[in-house]
Amino acid sequence: MRLACTNRDAENKRYVPPPLGNGDLSFQIDFEGGMGQQEFCGMVPGIHRAGFRYDTYYSELVPFGYFEHTVAGCGKPTAWKQTLDPECGVCETCCNYRNGIRIESEVFCHLEHNIIAIRKRISGEGEIDSRFTYTLKARRMSVRISGAFRLDYAIDTVGEPAGSIFLLSPEKNETHVIDGHTFELRSSGRELTFFLAFGEAEAELAGTLGYEGLLKTHLAAWKAFRDDSKIRLPEGRLLEVCRTAEYHLRISSTKWSIPVGLFPSHWQGRYFGFDEYFAFSGLLLSGHAKEAKKVPLFRHSILPAAMKRAYTYFGKTSTFARYQWETVETPLIEGAPQGFWLEHIFHMAHIGLESRKYYDVTRDRQFLRENGYPVIKACAEFFRIQAACELGDGRVIIGKCVDLERLGPARENAFMTTCGAIATLQAAATSAEELGTDPDMIPVWRTLAERLLETLPEENGKYVPYPGCAEKSIALLSGVYPYAVLPPDDPKQLAAIRDFCETETSFGNMYPVGKSICAWYAGWKSIAFTRLGRKEEARMILEECAADTGCFSELFEIHETGSHPWFTTAEGVFLEAVMELQNAR
Repeated sequence: MRLACTNRDAENKRYVPPPLGNGDLSFQIDFEGGMGQQEFCGMVPGIHRAGFRYDTYYSELVPFGYFEHTVAGCGKPTAWKQTLDPECGVCETCCNYRNGIRIESEVFCHLEHNIIAIRKRISGEGEIDSRFTYTLKARRMSVRISGAFRLDYAIDTVGEPAGSIFLLSPEKNETHVIDGHTFELRSSGRELTFFLAFGEAEAELAGTLGYEGLLKTHLAAWKAFRDDSKIRLPEGRLLEVCRTAEYHLRISSTKWSIPVGLFPSHWQGRYFGFDEYFAFSGLLLSGHAKEAKKVPLFRHSILPAAMKRAYTYFGKTSTFARYQWETVETPLIEGAPQGFWLEHIFHMAHIGLESRKYYDVTRDRQFLRENGYPVIKACAEFFRIQAACELGDGRVIIGKCVDLERLGPARENAFMTTCGAIATLQAAATSAEELGTDPDMIPVWRTLAERLLETLPEENGKYVPYPGCAEKSIALLSGVYPYAVLPPDDPKQLAAIRDFCETETSFGNMYPVGKSICAWYAGWKSIAFTRLGRKEEARMILEECAADTGCFSELFEIHETGSHPWFTTAEGVFLEAVMELQNAR
């Protein structure tokens, strides 16, 4: 499947260079087959690596430079075409220049090795003065050059502070060092190949296999991923969006979890316990359980840190967890900047529920017992011990917290957060029953879930986001999705959904901007409608969403405003919506 964009297409759409990567490396290729330092919807092409961060307040990703290719005398392109094949991770560009030169590029990032491979073909009359440059310059980074070119770097930060990058080419090139941080390969040839290899073993592999050998093994790795896909759609826009979403979720799947995007522009590639649930679900339900499993495994691996975060005092430690709102690879650090979003607690539901969902789909009992249940239990206990409040009249509610950000701070008895707590408590009780453990806690969790159901906020025969709320919110759908704690025919839930849908153009974006419903919310709504038995409406929602995407069928956080292209949260929920509809009876 080749998705194409031309210079004419880009005049009428939000062009953003497509990303390439493998879950470790992440970068974007522009329409000239390089990484020109120009901003596109808030994104500037650059190479970044998962887990390489500065030890600063914002835990920024360390930049690993960028590469460009020019031919002297060409100037700007007069026409161009760029294609991305999301089924095999290969990007191609073709640029025509004013002086008659045409440059064709093919670029891929090996799915299983940290090697970037670039092939250039130059046609047109006259002599060729071709220059390929790699610029590596970052704060608190020193670079020592040896050979042509081995770049030994050292970073003053945490994690892996030192390593080597190799700029290689099998052709004969002149080598130049410009300003000590830009490294140039210069040639008069018309067919050129370049490799950026991260580490000695990768450099040796590139030298052994060459371009064709690397491409063969790269395509084989993508075929194995593609063969697992359970998406069954005819050719068309829906399939294109699904393939692009699958592709980007795969290359965004780090060895830890799945960020909303492995880019500095996307909250520095930090991990949101709330958002990763949607990316996880999209991969899991579309057939990619192997890639999805790492998400709940990551949460289990940092459970001790989350329990320490909840309570540690003079040798005493809590029995429940409190995960950070934004997690980085060092689990005791809160990755989020200061703000009222730190008072969110519904991410605790998502972290627990993703473990339960993995078991529901795979029936991997060993996973549930060893990895899933400890997380589910700790999250359920958080809601029981930390969040649930007994009122004087005998009612129980979830206390003040931040629900969806559009609803503001300090909301008591918030509908969505409460539904998430109910679902987590139910998941803990069900899991304990299946495992034959914690028999004393099972009735405690079930009773608390039932009491919270009884006090869900309602006014005038319908549920509301929180008591006294005058705004509408996508949160009103959460009794059906993502938490499924209310029956599809619940009259107050149906009235609440109808109430939101009547005003969704005013309340349908993550932030109070625009007059549309963002892709994330569209997928959310589609799943709810499928579960309500309104399948044709659910399909129409997805088709409308698929028609409002970027140049390579990519989903934005908010396409209307150009906010955060290549947004994994939207990609995950879109895939889940397609799978729910595909499997609906």
